[in-house]
Amino acid sequence: MKKLTILLLLLIAATSIQAQYPSQSKVKSSKEPWKFGIKAAGTYDKLSVKTGCTSKLGYKFGLTGEKRLVYNLYFQPSLNYGNKGFQYEIKNGYKLDVEAQFMELEAGLLFKFGDDRLQRGFFLSLTPFVTYGIAGKSTQQDLNPISPTFGNKIEYPTFERHNQADIGFRLGCGYDFNKTFEIAAGYTFGMNKYSHTTNYRWRGWNLQLLMFF
Repeated sequence: MKKLTILLLLLIAATSIQAQYPSQSKVKSSKEPWKFGIKAAGTYDKLSVKTGCTSKLGYKFGLTGEKRLVYNLYFQPSLNYGNKGFQYEIKNGYKLDVEAQFMELEAGLLFKFGDDRLQRGFFLSLTPFVTYGIAGKSTQQDLNPISPTFGNKIEYPTFERHNQADIGFRLGCGYDFNKTFEIAAGYTFGMNKYSHTTNYRWRGWNLQLLMFF
């Protein structure tokens, strides 16, 4: 909840800045053409469990587009391929090391606060997404010292035991440098349960760079 509070405070601050320094450009509409480009991102993912879970570095890359809807509201869809994972350990129980590859469809809404005459500016984003797991290998190690299989590791396909589909959203902020390059950071809130036997969901930070042609 602390992360969500920080992101909401950023939204309030940006709105205040916009009110003090309004753009001098004329009203823009959806008549402006689409822009298309590529995206590359680093991620730092884990589950929503409070103890025992360790984040792992991941990545994603894909194709993206951007279209002004009206005023400073933009639509930014993306189709991505990615890799993510986490580690989870229960003392004297077991340890999980999870890797997952997935396809992702994003439908971002961006609120840009820059001046069109300068071709740059700060923005905030709300990005609903859908992911579908396509591959991945995970290992489970027995940490129970009285178990006859103590120390043994079992490898299995990740989505043999865990849900393939997830939906959720990201809250983020970023900077548009010159209508060609954008950098953005955000936090992921997965909504679907990671597996049928737990109530945990995906969480994680994202840092991405976009380049439009």
